[in-house]
Amino acid sequence: MQYRRDVDGLRAVAVLPVILYHAGISAFSGGYVGVDIFFVISGYLITGIISAEISEGTFTVSNFYVRRIKRIFPALYFMMLVTIILSGFLLLPEHFRNFGKSVAATVFFSSNFFFWKQSGYFDAAAETKPLLHTWSLGVEEQFYIIFPLFLLWLYKNRKNTKLAVVVVFAVSLALSIFLTYRKPEMSFYLLPTRAWELMLGAMLSLGLFKRVENRYASDALSLLGAAMIAASVALFNTATPFPGYNALLPCAGAAMVIYAGEKSVFGRILSFRPLVFTGLLSYALYLWHWSFIAFRNYYKNIAGDAFFMSNWFIIAVTFLFALISYYFVEHPVRRKKFPVPSRLFKISAAVMLLFTVIGTVIYKTDGMPFRMPESVNVVTDVKESRYRSTDCYYRDPMKADIDNLCRMGDKKNKPTFIVWGDSHALSLTDGMDKYAHENGVTGVFAGKSACPPLRLVRILINDVPTNCRQFNDIIFKDVAADKEMKNVFLVGRWEVYSGKPTLGNDAGSEMTLDDGITKNVIEHDNLKVFEESLVRTIGSLERAGKNVYFVMDVPEVPYDVPSEMGKIEYFKHVFPVLTSFVTSALPYSHYQERNELVFKVLEKVKSKTNVKVVDIQDILCKDGECKLTEGGKSLYADDDHLSVFGSEYVIGQTGTFLDEILKK
Repeated sequence: MQYRRDVDGLRAVAVLPVILYHAGISAFSGGYVGVDIFFVISGYLITGIISAEISEGTFTVSNFYVRRIKRIFPALYFMMLVTIILSGFLLLPEHFRNFGKSVAATVFFSSNFFFWKQSGYFDAAAETKPLLHTWSLGVEEQFYIIFPLFLLWLYKNRKNTKLAVVVVFAVSLALSIFLTYRKPEMSFYLLPTRAWELMLGAMLSLGLFKRVENRYASDALSLLGAAMIAASVALFNTATPFPGYNALLPCAGAAMVIYAGEKSVFGRILSFRPLVFTGLLSYALYLWHWSFIAFRNYYKNIAGDAFFMSNWFIIAVTFLFALISYYFVEHPVRRKKFPVPSRLFKISAAVMLLFTVIGTVIYKTDGMPFRMPESVNVVTDVKESRYRSTDCYYRDPMKADIDNLCRMGDKKNKPTFIVWGDSHALSLTDGMDKYAHENGVTGVFAGKSACPPLRLVRILINDVPTNCRQFNDIIFKDVAADKEMKNVFLVGRWEVYSGKPTLGNDAGSEMTLDDGITKNVIEHDNLKVFEESLVRTIGSLERAGKNVYFVMDVPEVPYDVPSEMGKIEYFKHVFPVLTSFVTSALPYSHYQERNELVFKVLEKVKSKTNVKVVDIQDILCKDGECKLTEGGKSLYADDDHLSVFGSEYVIGQTGTFLDEILKK
């Protein structure tokens, strides 16, 4: 197949937006489409090489895989080796353990399946996974395994190769469009929904489109293709449904540029030496850029704006390692002859086995916690509430009557109080249980995820209704009828229900409160519904003879507390100068801003009811800061839930307040 300089230039156009997008530069919000351009190029080149060799009678499967191994393995395993070493030095045990699994998945080119099951590509949690970008290698390698055999079978059996490729293209595109709106992560990561992009390149290579001889037409096509690529890079973002039909814009643009040819106006631009050279480095650049960016993201809350955390530094280091990889790893191996392919296969198998063992050891040893100072392991070791179980929390809401609820304290006596709410109520149960045991009182826990204790309100998550209302109806009915149950503690993530956006692990989820009394349509006015339903709920409970206590939420934190505190502790031992300006507390102003709407609602509610407010921030926040740790231990289990230790600490610090309520 004849070499085309413009195609290497197009590789540069593919890789640079990916790097700039991952670096967080807003002008390249759709830079991830560079991967799709790579897929089109791969389909074009691989099909051209295979079909030409089959026609000449020189194609063999073993020689094809020898070339693929020499092209892909050396740089990949060099990058993985360096990334493993850096991860062992930088990642906390929990994250290093998961990294070990990703190493094993990458070895067998199945990391696209691995990351599909873990999280979405655009999720915040994905930003710190050093091997996330290898998902695209998984897609390409799966294509390299299947497609040559498919193409060889078509030629040998004299089938209509062009028609077969068109059929695969059409089926894959239809599947991609269908699944992008129903199972977006599956559509993003897997070969069946990406194959059409590769087939688009294959269709070009097989000559399905009649060549344009007119110079002006080819120039126009190349410029239009370039504009389509530029538009997708600039206009797409993480909210754009992808791939699906949106991926047609960059893929068709790339196909038009290739189709227009090397002599077209944009083809001549792509043939400029700097772009061609960057294109030759594109594989190495792609391999190296994400690992460095992921490590930067991992420590972004600690290192601040230091130069080595800047985009320019990260990009410079990426180019440096790409050059090293290209000249000292890729080139020597690609030039080396392997007259007996089985020798290369054995070497490759041995390397794969070695990296599999490394990944397995990392995983089986729970991320090698012995690497870390003891203070790191102490602050990151958060226990899960014993109430987070099927019986207590993940239960059938239709079986949530009082007699079936999990108890706190003395289980022999009749319960006199209830902790009712969502997962933030769950995070108080261990502390309440300890208090109740020590003081001879009994309570019950009624909790359901993302379900505030509000009567007659539908809860929708991303406009999808939950069965929260049924759960609350049952709890209210039983509580109102139980004469022994005198005290009701309402606990919830109030700032979100009042209309503030979600933070941390739930960022991007939209919570809607819908007043189900007067209508069945969704009214996106959380604040109004929150206020009215809170007055309704408290008033109903008070009329049933209950003492109602509104528990203010714990300060929400914009990051995972145990992890970030662990990183600070680690850097205090390794690079103390980098943490000299870092505080392990949250500004009180953050708490105030998050709860400003809740404060306003409470003032109105208190004027209409006798509700009493339990303000946890009085315990956690002093002198303009809200503490996140105590005695070297994390008070939080994540970004917005108390840990078991934190729950026991907060309840233990309430002083005589609970005594006055529960010991009457």
